[in-house]
Amino acid sequence: MVNFGIEIAKRALKIKAIKISPEHPFKWASGYFMPIYNDNRMLLADHTTRKLIAEGFREVIKRREIKFNIVAGTSTAGIPHAETLADLLEKPMIYIRDKPKDHGLGNQIEGIDSNSDLDGLEAIIIEDLVSTGGSSLKAAQAVRIARGKVKFMLSIFNYGFPETEQEFKEEEIQLESLLTYETLMKVLIAEKHISESQLKIVEEWRSSPFTWGEKYGFPKEGKRLLKEKWSETVQKKNSILCVGLDPAEYGQRADSIPHGISKLEWVLQFIEKVTPFAAAIKPNRNYIKDLSREDTQKINKLIHDLGIISITDDKLVDIGETNDSGLYQAQVEGFDAVTYSPFPGNMREAVSQAHSRGLGLIPLVLMSNSEFEAIKNSRIRGLKGFEYFAMQAAEYNADAIVVGAPSPTNHLKNKEVERVKEIVGDKLVLMPGIGAQGGEAQYIIKIFGKDNVIANVGRAIAGKYNPAKAAEKYQGMLNELRKKV
Repeated sequence: MVNFGIEIAKRALKIKAIKISPEHPFKWASGYFMPIYNDNRMLLADHTTRKLIAEGFREVIKRREIKFNIVAGTSTAGIPHAETLADLLEKPMIYIRDKPKDHGLGNQIEGIDSNSDLDGLEAIIIEDLVSTGGSSLKAAQAVRIARGKVKFMLSIFNYGFPETEQEFKEEEIQLESLLTYETLMKVLIAEKHISESQLKIVEEWRSSPFTWGEKYGFPKEGKRLLKEKWSETVQKKNSILCVGLDPAEYGQRADSIPHGISKLEWVLQFIEKVTPFAAAIKPNRNYIKDLSREDTQKINKLIHDLGIISITDDKLVDIGETNDSGLYQAQVEGFDAVTYSPFPGNMREAVSQAHSRGLGLIPLVLMSNSEFEAIKNSRIRGLKGFEYFAMQAAEYNADAIVVGAPSPTNHLKNKEVERVKEIVGDKLVLMPGIGAQGGEAQYIIKIFGKDNVIANVGRAIAGKYNPAKAAEKYQGMLNELRKKV
């Protein structure tokens, strides 16, 4: 006899439909961050797996002697499995949207006329998986509102949270699943898809799934702000140093990485050398475009394992889904924050997109390069350009802002920095490259606060023969400046 749970687990793990990542957890639809993710949609690609799932559901129906009139699939992942089962059993089928359409006939249940209802029909609901149960029970509610009956729900996978089981009990719905969490863990261990360290973390998560994320810095909805992460890291590392990482290839510039060493190997070695003295690493995207996603994930894993923050210096500058694509990449790669160029005028959208992915957004506000002088003085809705960018950053809750420091070699003025502070209030500032004596940093620290400055130093550390010594020097110098505030 086929053990449907074990067979589905093996197939799902083979095609990576189930992923384990305690280091960079996944945000579920409920808003909670969890170390495991199950994408059953990937099972649709193989017709034998679709058939296996339908046969598994049929076996449950036979064993439990479930009586029903119609098969109901949840939108969208439950629809194909409901259809396959309905065809196998020669039963009628409907599917249930998460909410009524806002156009046409306004249907929430598709398969019946908009002016009719289910008239007492017994529906068996098909789900792809059940986690917190919220969306699944909403589907059952929709059937009942349409004068249908629901006693059973079948799913491919169920995490088996006690809270979820209690919710189903209260709604008088019996949940049957082909693959349970316990069976999945047995297969994960037997097939060696999980390490001992990952298993320990996942077991801890399992014992308290809805508080686990908060404990490890991933609270529900990604509300933990970059400012909070930064504050904790500053205290832990006794540093506000952010080391810029722009590994030029051999022959690209004078201070390139050594000839004959891979870029990834050099970057990992560099990070290990400087992190004892830093609170953040800021890779410049243009210098690591040749690295794969897996390489970048390795970089960020090392950064986080060493207890500091990772900021991708993308200077993201586009609109809508294109921006979100860049933020998606940053999320998957494991960054904490992304730099952003506000010139398309869509800062509110960009901040919202970043926060939905658990990322901080750091817009450019006041840059020190000579070409920016014309931009900062341009008028936008009655404000100077830099004032307008600062106002948007404050209004739309950007996590930090990029502000250069006035010096004899650039166009920035003290009053402009002070004006930015007046607009944004208590906000983190990412400050670009610091000179050897740190005079610029002293002024910015004075204006924005001793713990509110992410003081970036790039080639003055990365270009040194002994980057650890250089990082230690800048950490000490910045801490001395903080004492004076």
